Amino acid sequence: MVEVTTDLRERLERTLGDAYSIERELGGGGMSRVFVALERSLGRQVVVKVLPEEMAGQVSVDRFRREISLAAQLQHPHIVPLLTAGDSDGLPYFTMPYVKGESLRARIAHGGELPVSEAMRVLREVASALAFAHDAGVVHRDIKPDNVLLSGGSAMVTDFGVAKAVSAATTQGRSGLTSLGVALGTPAYMSPEQASADPMVDHRADIYSWGILAYELLTGGTPYTGRPASAMLAAHVTEAAEPVARRRPGVPVPLAALVMKCLEKRPSDRPQSAAEIVRALDDMVTPSGGSSPTRATTSRVGRGGAIAGAVAAAVLVALGGYWSLHRTTSADGTGVHTVAVLPFDNRSGDSTYDYLADGMSDELRSALTGVEGVSVKARSSSAQLRGKGAREAGAKLDVAAVLEGSISRAGQRLRVTAELVRVAGENTLWSGSFDREAKDLPAVQDSIIRAIRGVLKVRDGAAITASGAAGARGTADVEAYDLFLRGEFLRRRFDIPGAVPLLKGAVAKDPSFARAHASLASAYAILPFVGIVLPASAHADASASVERALSLAPQLTAAHVAQAQLLLSEFRYPDAERVLQKAVAADSGDAEARVWHAFLLGCLGRIDEALAEVRTAIRLDPLSTDALITESAIQMYRHRYAESIAGSKAVIALDPKSSIAFGNLGEAYALMGQLDSAVTAVEAALRIDATAYGVRSQVLFVYAIAGRWKEADEQARLALADGQNSPHFMKAATSIVHGDIDAAMKATELGVRAREPFFNSIWLSCDPMFEILHARAAFVALMRELGATMCPANSRWPIAPRK
Repeated sequence: MVEVTTDLRERLERTLGDAYSIERELGGGGMSRVFVALERSLGRQVVVKVLPEEMAGQVSVDRFRREISLAAQLQHPHIVPLLTAGDSDGLPYFTMPYVKGESLRARIAHGGELPVSEAMRVLREVASALAFAHDAGVVHRDIKPDNVLLSGGSAMVTDFGVAKAVSAATTQGRSGLTSLGVALGTPAYMSPEQASADPMVDHRADIYSWGILAYELLTGGTPYTGRPASAMLAAHVTEAAEPVARRRPGVPVPLAALVMKCLEKRPSDRPQSAAEIVRALDDMVTPSGGSSPTRATTSRVGRGGAIAGAVAAAVLVALGGYWSLHRTTSADGTGVHTVAVLPFDNRSGDSTYDYLADGMSDELRSALTGVEGVSVKARSSSAQLRGKGAREAGAKLDVAAVLEGSISRAGQRLRVTAELVRVAGENTLWSGSFDREAKDLPAVQDSIIRAIRGVLKVRDGAAITASGAAGARGTADVEAYDLFLRGEFLRRRFDIPGAVPLLKGAVAKDPSFARAHASLASAYAILPFVGIVLPASAHADASASVERALSLAPQLTAAHVAQAQLLLSEFRYPDAERVLQKAVAADSGDAEARVWHAFLLGCLGRIDEALAEVRTAIRLDPLSTDALITESAIQMYRHRYAESIAGSKAVIALDPKSSIAFGNLGEAYALMGQLDSAVTAVEAALRIDATAYGVRSQVLFVYAIAGRWKEADEQARLALADGQNSPHFMKAATSIVHGDIDAAMKATELGVRAREPFFNSIWLSCDPMFEILHARAAFVALMRELGATMCPANSRWPIAPRK
């Protein structure tokens, strides 16, 4: 007999020799004692499992080693491979890689039942591992949460073939096997044939155990929990399990039915292969009838879409698939008419793929926006709620449901999960999980539109609108789409120098990619606004990209917005207004178009119209910092300083790094007479970004109002030095605060005629800093030339004469 604990470890160390160093013992199970060891030659950790002595005495070590060697041939992404096998003074052992993460048992212990989307992903991965092993003639015989490890977002099945090796290597007859019955399986998960010690156990026993595992993941417990082992075994043979649907009504009907079918008592009544389970899971998340656009073996439709676009379409098609099969979960049946698509989580472990997660949620949002009768909250609101629960996100956005999910990429493999959750009650309406080769994902915009048209109907005859991104042409070029997603990710964050080369690469790969042309046009048009180049430098490239985008997709809202941005940068306000009116008419739910329209109206001095438009944008996109910044600026220009301050604080709560919000906050405080708070706010803006949209001029203005002339003089010097592409703007600002109105007027006129960027980043006819010029006929004429009317001026100039 072998001594326990210390003696076993010492004997194992002697057997392994210098090749391994035992580090610690982990908790084992009925099948083994478990140690973590360092494999010195490779510097990696491995797990060493040793059969307990009561089992080892009945096992032929040589036969056990041979059986383990057969199981060690299994090489699959969701199988923890066996490495070596041997014996330590008569105790058989085997080694496998040490997998960092937690067991599915631990996941259930601290979280209970899993979200349906996560459960489906795990179950599909376990089923795919079973299918692979069964094809190789290896049956697991002990599928349970303890033998499923979660690592890096993947499920990996461990101990494949071990129970079979023990069984095959047992030196006794059938009575011996019967006595080892519990050790060769776990009562809560054993099939009826295992429970009754049937010698003809085959791969369908694993299918039953998979069903028990699925039952537990979806309901939080096994069917016969809380009973003694003998009673559990009897129940597996004689007692029908309570239906999954009764324990958790929110589980999709096809999934619940599949689980119950796997729990049939007769093996012949269950699915006959694990591959059949995998196909059934896939079919639940694809439209009924026709080929699945997400299956790797399916032929491509139009040569397929891009990586993230393909996954997006896969999820939408999945969403539609379940709804088309079960009308009670359609938008009409659930009363879901308002949806927010939350940003997908990037679970790749690499921030490089953040763009892919953002692109995924944008694609889904765009496609859903094209469904008549469904209101979808805009992207910026959703982005502010990254990582929030369905109830919190839904309450803040005032929507009935949220679509959330995750995406991970490892090499050319993509894994996507998605879940549609009703806010009231936080119950799952639909979920799906996908694990695909990126190159085989055949999704294009047309596939998304067809899926929506077929399954996401709010009422009979509901149609897809032609406007918005959902109506835009996509691309069949994977590389072009990937470059587009990367470039759009940077453009939205105003990293224009980083975005332009990526977007140029996208249109070079696919010259017919309208959305990429529109994004590139916007990037070129924004360059002057961020003070990088003068409008004349960007005009040719921006104009060419706009024309190309509109020729490819005349109704593409993004192309019209880009065209308007270009016209705004050139101070062509009436032309920009016509374009934006057209964009808003084409897609009244596009919050970004409305924000730019409000900005234009402010440039024209039509301040009340601007306020009404930006408030519409906020209703569409409640947490849009662009919209909230615009509203706070409008309130300041209307001399409603308290409202402006409250608006700027709301922006800062959402984005503590918004230099624009801090600058507006400081200016409003100064105009209200709260000078200490004003200085604190503009100095915070200066620390964040000294050049953003004339922050330096706001700091100068506030210091002058506060009478802090030493600091004001320093800011004037720095403002002139930092003028970059707006030297006349900085000259006008410094002249104004020092009371040199003639110099200020001259600089303003020269700057406007040169189309300097910062003159277009403020509303000249409304900005409090330039109110002192309102009495000049030349200034009024200049504004009239631009098509702008004068906003009401404050009754008192806030800067006291310098002493």
